[in-house]
Amino acid sequence: MISYYISNSHIPYVNQSIEEILTDNVKSDEVILYLWQNDNTVVIGQNQNAWREVRLEAFNEDKGSLMRRITGGGAVYQDLGNQIFTFIAPPNLYDLDKQIEVIRRAVSTFGLDAQKIGRNDILVDGKKFSGNAFRKTKHAKVQHGTLLVNTDMSKLVNFLNPSKEKLESKGVTSVRSRVVNLAELNPEITIEKLQVALLEAFKEVYNQELHQIKEDDIDQEELTDLIEHYSSDDWKLGPVSPFNYEAKNRFSFGEIIFNLEVVNGIVSHAVVYSDALDSDWINQIQTQLNGIPFNKESLIKAIPDCENMKDKEELIGYIQNDLTL
Repeated sequence: MISYYISNSHIPYVNQSIEEILTDNVKSDEVILYLWQNDNTVVIGQNQNAWREVRLEAFNEDKGSLMRRITGGGAVYQDLGNQIFTFIAPPNLYDLDKQIEVIRRAVSTFGLDAQKIGRNDILVDGKKFSGNAFRKTKHAKVQHGTLLVNTDMSKLVNFLNPSKEKLESKGVTSVRSRVVNLAELNPEITIEKLQVALLEAFKEVYNQELHQIKEDDIDQEELTDLIEHYSSDDWKLGPVSPFNYEAKNRFSFGEIIFNLEVVNGIVSHAVVYSDALDSDWINQIQTQLNGIPFNKESLIKAIPDCENMKDKEELIGYIQNDLTL
């Protein structure tokens, strides 16, 4: 069974909460496509530092909303010229190739040839119009991402504050130079037309009829509780902790910044910021660093296994050879 839900809200915390409810309630034989839009919003990855990634003062003056998602990856700007999509499925039905094909096929109806590049980007003519992030729960797997249609690129540049190392690693000199609005490539593309194309492609790729999830199907009490959580400063901004040691480096899988409070040779508190897609791994690293002796041997032993073991090897190599204590 394939199902879809289109949100009528443009408030990020409402939409984020609906995504959580759909994820928690996906059926064992169901794949869900959720379409939503946030107005004037910067979304940061689960493990990112809001103050470092976003020009918060300028953004607050513009009455923007800051949203921290529950997946990894980097910061993005979203407005009503941007279509957000989420695929939700139980592990046995989750199929990234099929899901990407839905995006590719929808975009191809407007005469554009989209290609997935790397771990999480979809490009047309070498420019990115879609970034993706991923999540897994006990009974579901999630892919969500953005589709730039007619986003205000000036705000994207004004509000995001990517590190120089991140831009250099991608071989570009600015945020604006590496992204593109689909409407720039084909002026006939609108959000409304793209939504229709996505639903049609969803039906074609899965060769099934669509079932609509309605607003009445969303538990309103649970929705209210989740909105309160995701809109709180505790979640959006995260903890502010003192630290006396910082190290940062960009790896093939993303940037990692270690903020450590070291007392009498022991790591008394650790915060690890990252735009890596594997947010669970970053959270495990942060947990493992607390309470260990502040030396390279202990740091290396604290690095847990991850899905892509090459990422662990790369991080350990950096600690062993390049980290200065």
